[in-house]
Amino acid sequence: MEDNRPTTPSFQDLDFVHEALLEEYHKHQDAVVDRDLGKARAHLDQFVLCLKAHIRAEEEVLLPIYVERVPEQVGCSPELLFSEHRKMERLLRRLQDRMVQIEQKGELSSREVVYIIEEGRMMKEVLDHHDRRERAAFFPLLNDAVPDPVERRQIWEEARQIQLEAEGLRETFERIDNLPS
Repeated sequence: MEDNRPTTPSFQDLDFVHEALLEEYHKHQDAVVDRDLGKARAHLDQFVLCLKAHIRAEEEVLLPIYVERVPEQVGCSPELLFSEHRKMERLLRRLQDRMVQIEQKGELSSREVVYIIEEGRMMKEVLDHHDRRERAAFFPLLNDAVPDPVERRQIWEEARQIQLEAEGLRETFERIDNLPS
């Protein structure tokens, strides 16, 4: 099979992963509004798997390079990025716990729909702030910190493989792989 990926990937292309994460979360919320517990659970589970894989790739592969090679940044420190990851994980646990409670009841009241959507707003705000921070500083600075195309390809592949463990990100990476150089 021919490798169509550009010779030197850009870490900025991880924007597509952020978009896919948000879309999966929107599908969860749509299912909640429709009171379809099965679909709501399936999309929440997919969102959780994908977000955890993305966080893992950032923390195990990208952030160590960022810490080592990028001068301290106001507004995009490694501590801040780690902190946002922990906050997302706490919100995920709350959402998952709420879904378990609802599933045990077997139905979703109007009040619970509102509660889940409001709680989801917090998640989307954290995702949005994190996304803006990474688009504006983290990804561009990481690109600058890894100018060698061979090394960047190696780092990209390592982060990519971790994220591909989440089935829901395969289509996103296929899109990224087919971007023009």
